[in-house]
Amino acid sequence: MLEEAGVYDSEGEELTEEQMEIREKAALIRQEKAVIRHSHRLNKHRNRTPVSDRVIIKKQGKRSRSLSKVGRGSEDVEMTVMDTDAKFQTKKAKISRDKSGLRDEKQVAVAKSLKKRSQIKMNQFGRAGESDRRIAAKLPKYLFSGKRGAGKTQRR
Repeated sequence: MLEEAGVYDSEGEELTEEQMEIREKAALIRQEKAVIRHSHRLNKHRNRTPVSDRVIIKKQGKRSRSLSKVGRGSEDVEMTVMDTDAKFQTKKAKISRDKSGLRDEKQVAVAKSLKKRSQIKMNQFGRAGESDRRIAAKLPKYLFSGKRGAGKTQRR
């Protein structure tokens, strides 16, 4: 019904100068926000101890030597370093701590079985038995009942 009435026809509508101006400003604002977001992403990982220039140069030098063996020059190294700085780097997938020092899945399985086996005794001691649930007497009755005779104060 609304289609027949022409409600959805947008051919006749043209934007006024004010509306065009508003849209241009909105586009500029969006672009500025995107630039700010990008710079924040680049600076996100800067909350670490600074690495001295000497170390950086040393690492770049090693990398350029290894790449020259492969056939790439030091100019390519500088470009790759600049490219990696410019791109937003995502978090690397870290190896979970229970698998970190193990070579393959076989070692992981062995380590898990040893862990389970060593935990069994601790679990047994940790569980309260029937006799552990009663409240023991704070003072033994055979020592503290009856009258005290002469000379009993030291040995009670």
